[in-house]
Amino acid sequence: MLDTIEQPEKSYFEVGAVSKITGLSPHTIRTWERRGFIRAANRSDSGRRRYSQDQVEQLALMKKLTDQGDAISALSRLNLEDLRKRLLEYQSGQTTAAHETRGELHIHTEGKQARDWLASLSQRFKYGPNEEGKYDLIVITMDNNAVETRRRVSLTRHEYPDTPIAIIYDFAPRDLIKQFSEAGYFLIRWPTPKEVLEHYIVAAIANASHQTEPFNLDDDTITGNAPKRMFSDRQLTLIASRNPNIKCECPHHISALVASLASFENYCRRCEIESPTDAEIHAHLGYEIGKARSIVENALLYLCERDNLEIPEKETLT
Repeated sequence: MLDTIEQPEKSYFEVGAVSKITGLSPHTIRTWERRGFIRAANRSDSGRRRYSQDQVEQLALMKKLTDQGDAISALSRLNLEDLRKRLLEYQSGQTTAAHETRGELHIHTEGKQARDWLASLSQRFKYGPNEEGKYDLIVITMDNNAVETRRRVSLTRHEYPDTPIAIIYDFAPRDLIKQFSEAGYFLIRWPTPKEVLEHYIVAAIANASHQTEPFNLDDDTITGNAPKRMFSDRQLTLIASRNPNIKCECPHHISALVASLASFENYCRRCEIESPTDAEIHAHLGYEIGKARSIVENALLYLCERDNLEIPEKETLT
């Protein structure tokens, strides 16, 4: 049975978040708990099951191993380290042999702790490019500064577009872990024994999936500034009241949609100020909704031009 582990920072995940991170369905998680294969670390005030970060990793490993054919009843008796070793037995047979013949593996580190955490690696792993000036893997430290981590990953991907990236972390925001996992990055939880760490490094090189860009690098994304509004609230009201030549209510509906999206953007800005602990979440939501609003505004502009609807004169946006 999974151990109940108290985390110093009291970072816990409810079933929905665990499902998204691990790939297990909420039904499977609840079934495993009902059958005694797992046990939630604790429950929230409302009675929802909550799992620690270590337990989330254990569940993710159990998912991968059951996909390989292992029985959940046997896996439930293994601790986190044993589950890691069991997974490495599969990975080693599939990937390590091909890379053993290559000899040295060249690693580039980003982040103040990355080199320290990898200091125990054997001499086979070199901190520097190969003779062609390339790296086999880039290891980036994920920390609690989500904006800096995102920037570091984005810049690294642009500088080394063909090199796989592994992200190593101890404690980090759960949303950030989920986003990088879904984007295809190989995540390594610290602390990790030397032998296991070396296997992870080799697996990250050999099994690097297509790593997508979950964060754009343009200035708007970094600063959180969404595209500027094309229409003020007054303009939207006047456009919605126009009588179009085509027999439909598109101007009314599209204007209302733009106004609704703009209203949500304003809500997110207020939340950034009033709730500092959730500022990053609301900044991201506000930015994404702002992009959607800009798309709908362009559709409204197209409609006005095609249907010869007069666009009221601009004034100060409200």
